[in-house]
Amino acid sequence: MRAAATAFGLFLVGLLSSCQTLEFYGQGIRGQVEIFSKSRRIDRVMADPSVRPAVKKQLVAVQGIREFASDHLTLPGDKSYGTYADLGRPYVTWVLYAAPEFSMKPKTWWYPTLGHLDYRGYFRESDTRELAARLKAEGYDVEVGGVDAYSTLGWFHDPVLNCFLYESDVDLAELIFHELTHRRVFRDGDTAFNEGLATAFAEEGVRRWLRHQGRLKDLHRYEERLVKREQFYRQIEVTRGELETLYASGRHENEMRREKAATLKQLQDQLRELRRRWGGHGLESWLKGDLNNAHLVSVITYQDQGPRFRKLLKDCGGDPEVFFQKAKVLPKGE
Repeated sequence: MRAAATAFGLFLVGLLSSCQTLEFYGQGIRGQVEIFSKSRRIDRVMADPSVRPAVKKQLVAVQGIREFASDHLTLPGDKSYGTYADLGRPYVTWVLYAAPEFSMKPKTWWYPTLGHLDYRGYFRESDTRELAARLKAEGYDVEVGGVDAYSTLGWFHDPVLNCFLYESDVDLAELIFHELTHRRVFRDGDTAFNEGLATAFAEEGVRRWLRHQGRLKDLHRYEERLVKREQFYRQIEVTRGELETLYASGRHENEMRREKAATLKQLQDQLRELRRRWGGHGLESWLKGDLNNAHLVSVITYQDQGPRFRKLLKDCGGDPEVFFQKAKVLPKGE
């Protein structure tokens, strides 16, 4: 497998050297080869006495989740997560979002076969921070965050990573359903479509998985979490509207800069109030430091089209196969 991955990587470098920087794709290939080189079949991991019991427990949970994905959600659970890789770090990649100082339109990057996407990812945090510094110097708002998992969209059989072996099997199920949805349906050049589809279907997948297991108390807690998630996104959406109105106003840049800072400070105050109502937990990363357009873009990307796909699933009578077939042919942005 390692030799095959390396051969594919060399081919990719030759193909792309004329249209993108060799450095970016080189680091991507090295990162993918590292994952392959550290991947072991799960049955061998389970038989290894040096592997912690907590890891083995989560790997057992993964196998049940991927079986449910295949048997009940029409997701390709049999084509991913059959191996395990401990990368020795908390994140597999680091991703950057960027937006102009006075715009909510994200900066995009072009990728072969995928088109333009709203983010840039690196396997080393330092590389991401270097790009962030360059974009800041150009006047962009930027946001950098660690990523637990990603999908190779069927190019390879994705492994389980130490980065996402969460203590909660509910979180684990939501992530696996999300990534497998990308493998089932992915629209080139449409980040909001892909993330909205995967987020909405993963949430429904967790509901069905918990019902199937008879875990009604956990289902109730998960529904409460989704209510909080919706309250958070609703506040983000209100702030986005206020900022878009401001940026379209034609006011002087200094005046817009002051009003923007005040609007984002107000958002933090509103989020603090939300957290107080929830019981004083959550939203820590949103309450420290200054917010900017890229923070909002990173969330909007995942949630902007969520209502569209929830409605579609309902209109399909909850049938996953019909849902995915109709999702594939939805017009862009509707």
